[in-house]
Amino acid sequence: MTLSESRPVQSEKALAIVTRGTDWSETSRITTLFTREFGKIRALAKGGRRLKSNFDVAFDLLTVCEVVFIRKASGLELLTEARMNEQFPALRKNLPALYAGYYVAELLAEGLQDYDPHPVLFDAALAILRALGRTAVFYPEREGSTGAEEEGAVREGEGAPVSQAAGADSPVELGPEVNGARSVERTAPLRTEAGGGKGSLLATVSAFELVWLQELGYSPRLDACATCGRERLSPTARAFFSPLAGGVLCPECGPAVADRRMVSGDALLCIRDLTARGAETALPDETRAEVRQVLGYAVSCVLGRRPRMLNYVDAR
Repeated sequence: MTLSESRPVQSEKALAIVTRGTDWSETSRITTLFTREFGKIRALAKGGRRLKSNFDVAFDLLTVCEVVFIRKASGLELLTEARMNEQFPALRKNLPALYAGYYVAELLAEGLQDYDPHPVLFDAALAILRALGRTAVFYPEREGSTGAEEEGAVREGEGAPVSQAAGADSPVELGPEVNGARSVERTAPLRTEAGGGKGSLLATVSAFELVWLQELGYSPRLDACATCGRERLSPTARAFFSPLAGGVLCPECGPAVADRRMVSGDALLCIRDLTARGAETALPDETRAEVRQVLGYAVSCVLGRRPRMLNYVDAR
């Protein structure tokens, strides 16, 4: 018996969010998981596509599950068990919220290194998925419309919008219980007078982006020049901003930075409030587009490309 054969097989347990999935064979599937305990892992679920298997979860995107896996030298771990913990079926009836969820999955799947745990980021991702699952986005009635669109299914990975519920004024109802958890089937729309609707959804997404940037070590500095450290005398004044430099830049340092762009003081104050207070911060109409441009630019610089789902998140 060799030394490797005498070693016991060690299995690991983790709470995971499914961020990507690929069919491996007629019966198996490769899935990318962002776990709270170990960070991002890629694992093979043998028999995961069978109707009857050891897995009671179909590894659908954004599913939260408890998994058991065995580490392999190849880097592709072997899943042995998976139990569904939480799903968000209401997202399938709310296209903007679903796109936001796909955007979160994209940042988790492609913006992190394997086995680099970020429990704060995991908690933030779970919180935004729960918030999106509870929230319906309300769109005002358009000329010639009834104010509501027909419900339609949204298929994972498709980029073209399909018909979706417009968020009719319906109470929250709980769906059937699955493994001790109940899903939200219908939700009431956010109140626009309370900063709801699309503005609230984008505030939630923006707050998550800032947590993602912070956990990766790219949280933008807004109180002083990121290059020379000179403190900003007027927080409400516009300033140069550079994601690669690390935040705002003073008038002397700004011109020397290639990726600089000018940002208004109101937008910078809004980003600072989002960093401190999260999604509770309102995104005013007059600064919403600029804040989204700045954060999208910062995320794209860190990721090395513009996220595919970002255009759909900011589309409306």
